[in-house]
Amino acid sequence: MAALASRDFQRAFAAMSYLFGRRDAQLLESFRVPHEEARAFVRRLGHPERERRAQALAVELSRISSALEARSIK
Repeated sequence: MAALASRDFQRAFAAMSYLFGRRDAQLLESFRVPHEEARAFVRRLGHPERERRAQALAVELSRISSALEARSIK
């Protein structure tokens, strides 16, 4: 259960949920207590400018990719 509270896990979960079509509050509804960093990330994904949303998503997907490459996702 500790992994669910991890800010990294919550951001990654929100990013993948976004890719699968979830939006806004749906991105964090799986967490009893969303981490502030995850909330901030979801706010960036809700930016009215598509380029800003894409940039926020790209940064998080890069983190996920690096973690997978390093096999360090916990």
